[in-house]
Amino acid sequence: MDNNKAIIDIGSNTIRLIIYRIKAENMIKEMENIKVSARLQNYIDHNQILNPEGINVLLKTLMVFKEIISLHKVTSTKAVATAAIRQAKNQDEIKQCINDKIGISVKILSEEEEAFYGFLGVIRATDINDGITIDLGGGSIEITRFSNRKMVNYHSFPMGVLSLNQQFVKNKIPTDLEISELSNYLQLKFQRLKWLGNCQLPIIGIGGSARNLGEIDLCMKDYPLHSLHQYEMKIKDILMVKAKLESLSLQELQNVKGLSKERSDIIFPAIEVFLSIYRTVNAPFFQLSEKGIRDGIMYDEIKDQRLNENDFHPNLDVTLQQIALEFDIDLEKRLQVVNTVKRLCDTFGQAEILEVDEQDLNDLRFAGYLYNLGEFFERDSASAHTFYFITNQSIEGFSHKDRIKLALLASYQSKDAFKNYVKPFKEWFPKKDRRKLRILGSLLKLSFALNRTKRNIILGAKCQEKEGHLHLELYCNKSWQIEQQEAEKQIRHLEKSLGRTIVLEFQLTLKPLVW
Repeated sequence: MDNNKAIIDIGSNTIRLIIYRIKAENMIKEMENIKVSARLQNYIDHNQILNPEGINVLLKTLMVFKEIISLHKVTSTKAVATAAIRQAKNQDEIKQCINDKIGISVKILSEEEEAFYGFLGVIRATDINDGITIDLGGGSIEITRFSNRKMVNYHSFPMGVLSLNQQFVKNKIPTDLEISELSNYLQLKFQRLKWLGNCQLPIIGIGGSARNLGEIDLCMKDYPLHSLHQYEMKIKDILMVKAKLESLSLQELQNVKGLSKERSDIIFPAIEVFLSIYRTVNAPFFQLSEKGIRDGIMYDEIKDQRLNENDFHPNLDVTLQQIALEFDIDLEKRLQVVNTVKRLCDTFGQAEILEVDEQDLNDLRFAGYLYNLGEFFERDSASAHTFYFITNQSIEGFSHKDRIKLALLASYQSKDAFKNYVKPFKEWFPKKDRRKLRILGSLLKLSFALNRTKRNIILGAKCQEKEGHLHLELYCNKSWQIEQQEAEKQIRHLEKSLGRTIVLEFQLTLKPLVW
């Protein structure tokens, strides 16, 4: 049975409500994601007290969140607070006030808990085995190092983008001297972590400041895929964003594509944080994650029921099967198609017509789960809907390139459609890779034709050259009239991809074939 769970994250810069639906098929779906830019850190006075104005902002926000939660039949609500409340000397008073006036119990996360939940949210959504995570908040910075997908080090700095801005920047736009002083300060702080220095591991950025940096870079480059999850930047990219922003006036800054107006005054200290850790680590790249602390808390909440806490590697089969279930795709029937396309690949491989490796077979299996899912929206434009959906869907564990590869295979309709879809991404795939994707896509399309009646009648195949043509023998355990009719319509796509004429021959066999 499905149930809804709410997570409230009371941060130093924003307060956010996420409502998740936990589905029976081991699926977690985000139903609501609402944030309020409260900037509680700015209401902390010199005595480390959250003042009455700040408490009032917090209470008003939580009251609205409670009303939203009541509309979603939520079975449980977990509210957590991070640096701003953790550092406030009147935290007990704040918690009691929220409990009395809103009826919500708040847990204040320790530094280690905040670091771990951020790591847990990230690690289940990336295929990186060893790396660094940095969660830049308004009042703190959590950094972890993970090895073999396990957190091995963590540290929490009691400074964040808001407190750094207050400490180093006097006006809306920092001066060169202020930036220099901030950079030196950060460099000294990060260098104290011996496990961080020159470890040469990839860095994964968590939080709104990291996402804003990526959004700006996406817009500057006119990147063909508008997706932040697992988007990668080099240090030169961060420096280019910094140079662009430094050349602008305050008014121009507020109109920069990708930069939210609520962060226009804190983007500069954020950039310095990311540059400083990049240099300290000597990282190969900086990757952005759309998953973080709230997702980590949710995974931890349900792990006893559905998740193996020791298995932090994204299961790509499960991820794609969950998407397929959202579109009412019969996975058992799809497995028949996948088995058919594997047999065809083996057949063409044995005939030395096509070289297929294990990665190709995995790609075809993944694409088989989602092939032509656009029929859910409209049958006549199924291919276009399929490509658009997969291209714009953040799929955990898939790099941007792998996602486009999946979209090209799962939407394969014809040579012309393929060329149109791949055009913005041609630099990602050399000519020989594009040709192979066309062949694999046409093989997948043919396999669906051979399973048109869903009776699983194809038991084997054999390919051999006769009189200058390829003869594809298909062994069936039942009548094949409809399958032959459908295959004859689709075989021309494979012929064009291979540049060969193919003759289909169907034969009856009464015993299973061994492959």
